[in-house]
Amino acid sequence: MEKLLYSIKEVATILSISKSLVYNLVKQGKIPILEIENRKLIHQKTIEQIVSGKIDLKKR
Repeated sequence: MEKLLYSIKEVATILSISKSLVYNLVKQGKIPILEIENRKLIHQKTIEQIVSGKIDLKKR
């Protein structure tokens, strides 16, 4: 079965960026999260949208 949710650390590794940058993008609302207890998780489809350019992470 394919993994559906990824931690901030895993997303940082996948996107080759720092964890702090992922946290900042989440805080800015550019990366949607699912929060379970106090864990912030990012859906696999969100990661695909970032990589394909459908979610724009550029500063504005």
